[in-house]
Amino acid sequence: MTAMFPKRVFVFAFTVAVLQNSIDAFELNIAVLPEWKTIITPSLTLRQLGLTSFNMNTFDIGSTRSDYDKIKKAIQMLKEHNTHAIIGPFYEPISLATESLNVTYLATTEVTSDELNATFQMLPRLDDFSEAILDLVKQYAWDDVSIFFDDKKGISIVEKLLTNHELMIKSWRLEAHTSEKEVRDHLVHMRRVFMKRSIVFCRKENIHILLETARSLAMLSTPYEWLFYDPGDQLVDIFELYPDIHVNFTVFSLIPFNSSVQRTWLDKGGFNMTLAQDTLAILRDAVALIPFDNATTETVRNAILERVSGVQLPGNSGFLQFDHQGKRSNFSIILTELSGYSANNSGMTAYQIGRWFSDSPRFMSRLHIRDRLGIGNSTSPFPLVGRTAKVVTILEKPFCMLKRDYKVRVGNDKYEGFAVDLIQEVADMLKFNYEIYLVHDGKFGSKLADGNWNGMIGELLSGNATMSVAPLSINSLREEAVDFTKPFMTRYISVLMKVPRSTTSYFEFLNPLHPVVWFCTLGAFVFVSIVLYILERIGNVNRKECPSISFKESFWFVFGSLLQGSTDATPSTLPGRILTSSWWFFALILISSYTANLAAFLTVKKINTPIKTVTDLASQTKIKYGTVQSSGIMEFFKNTDIEHFSKMWAQMSEIEPSSMVANTEEGFKKIKEGNYAFFWDTTVNKYKTIEDCDFMEVGPPFDPKGFGIGVPPGATYRDELSMAILRLSDTGRLHELENEWWGRRNCPDFGKPSTDETSELQIENVAGVFFILVGGVAVAAVVCLGEYFAKQISNSVKKRALVRGSLVAMDILQTIGRTHNTDEPSE
Repeated sequence: MTAMFPKRVFVFAFTVAVLQNSIDAFELNIAVLPEWKTIITPSLTLRQLGLTSFNMNTFDIGSTRSDYDKIKKAIQMLKEHNTHAIIGPFYEPISLATESLNVTYLATTEVTSDELNATFQMLPRLDDFSEAILDLVKQYAWDDVSIFFDDKKGISIVEKLLTNHELMIKSWRLEAHTSEKEVRDHLVHMRRVFMKRSIVFCRKENIHILLETARSLAMLSTPYEWLFYDPGDQLVDIFELYPDIHVNFTVFSLIPFNSSVQRTWLDKGGFNMTLAQDTLAILRDAVALIPFDNATTETVRNAILERVSGVQLPGNSGFLQFDHQGKRSNFSIILTELSGYSANNSGMTAYQIGRWFSDSPRFMSRLHIRDRLGIGNSTSPFPLVGRTAKVVTILEKPFCMLKRDYKVRVGNDKYEGFAVDLIQEVADMLKFNYEIYLVHDGKFGSKLADGNWNGMIGELLSGNATMSVAPLSINSLREEAVDFTKPFMTRYISVLMKVPRSTTSYFEFLNPLHPVVWFCTLGAFVFVSIVLYILERIGNVNRKECPSISFKESFWFVFGSLLQGSTDATPSTLPGRILTSSWWFFALILISSYTANLAAFLTVKKINTPIKTVTDLASQTKIKYGTVQSSGIMEFFKNTDIEHFSKMWAQMSEIEPSSMVANTEEGFKKIKEGNYAFFWDTTVNKYKTIEDCDFMEVGPPFDPKGFGIGVPPGATYRDELSMAILRLSDTGRLHELENEWWGRRNCPDFGKPSTDETSELQIENVAGVFFILVGGVAVAAVVCLGEYFAKQISNSVKKRALVRGSLVAMDILQTIGRTHNTDEPSE
């Protein structure tokens, strides 16, 4: 549409000699505004006006500052060139000038002023289009509608629709040169509040951006409905850019839609050319019966003005007639539905569903609709067919993982996992393409304090993602924000912990018996040894031929009997033998029990985990526990009314806030460090126990919820995605995918003592026995050395004593000998 206030005016005056039966001396001068120079000039021919000749003069009012100067200059130029009529966009200073001189002004754009007797509006008033839209709203009993506009036209339609107090209206004002982000924000908000019907009053460039953004958000499909204000089908080239739309565009226009004709027609000037032809038809009808004999400029002006005021004739833009204010009247607005290309690809499918008549008999509806149930296709094809959907996900084993060589791969080929296989199956079934990207903040999605959402939910609400395929659990809070498909998997919450390892002891062979039993056995050994010695001592008092057992032999006999050894000494008395028999029976039972327990302890590993159930965590403080922030599991603990879970939430969020982690990888790392329990989905926990034998699940699981594909609120493709999931489930394909990613666990289950899980004895298990043997050897060696040195010392002492005795004897003998010699007489 041309501008409202041109900077300068070119006047193309041509002289009409006469009608074929008129006087040659008269000239008919018509002024054309500059925007219409290229439009009206090809149509200003003698044939168009039924004239034989014409002259053309230049009309230029120049550049002025104030409207008063513009009006004054326009009047001056109109007088100088004896102008009889003006054609072009409405320009108020020119309109006031023509009003003073009774010059007919055929305005080709909307007239913003009333009570102008010389100005005629070739386009119907915007109020008429507003009335047509309002009647359509009433016809289908709509309860809400949104309006997109970028100038005052939108304000006019909003004011008109507000007269229907039962209608909820949401208006979106776009900038003159809008951006995709601005449009996307409006469309996302519109989808969030479930507004399905939109009326568009925008310039062509903005409509293109609007439709492109709507297509990226899958909003060009049922149940969305789009209505456009386009008096002359000038948007046909825009509409033909969307052959894949699955919702009808309803256009309010003055002329019928024909794609092939309009394409050529647009190249030649479009609707403005149609209006140019209609203005010339009006002038031709006006001058046809004017008597030009002795006619003056003033009389011709008045005659043309009078004839145009009463004109009634068919035109290219509808029936041409004006009311007393110069507004178009007695016309009709055509309602046309446009959809994608037809089967033979001959162009867009156009269906005229009705007309709106500006003047209709009283008590009759001005809107005439054909037998249709409503606006929109009767079928609803999947809106993503042949398109590329943005799929947001999150790194979470085994749903989505980066391949080992992902750095040398591009696009979707970088990812693998259950969710990746699932979206591939759904895309193949519904015939659309997809592009996977990771959520930028690494979060699943939770509601923030300001009401916004983060994570994958935020991506869906912002319009960045077409869908989310991830282990995103469905809960009431998320369901209020976005829509979900039927669940493709059910998950529970369980606790993931590190497998507790039993401490290895060199004296593990002592474990089969309790320390009390060991001490009692030692006491029994000492007691029986002493009693046996006493019984044998008393019983052999009068039996000198049978020597009794010594105290030392008594101890060795009892000890040897316990270890199934043999000794030289045995009890000889009846009481001693009775005591020995009872000791043997005691040793038999004790050794058999010890042997059986030793085999179990050393060959079957039993794990006594300190946490048996989930609720055990609430009654202790040694092991910390937590979950991922901004996750569905965190929301469960935060909102639950169950006492022990509420107690756990207080512990996690207030007492030990460091137990909460940013992602699952951080949680697994804390488990590895020990003394940490991680609440997470059973699906992920199960895979982690398969992948790493250092992890174990602690149950029982709780809080069952489904994993579903998330879509933006009001997305029209949710049902098709749900049906695809159900078909995959019915055919068993979902079960096959689960088996591919959750295989059989090859780690031993230490919680179940079974012969299938026994293992050979390691040196650590029986090292203590070797230590005792070595200790016995060492003690025996020490005792042997002690006896040897004692014997050597004893022999040395005896030898010295013998030598000393010999010396003493020799001294005695010598003394005796000296005495004997003294007693003899001398000779």
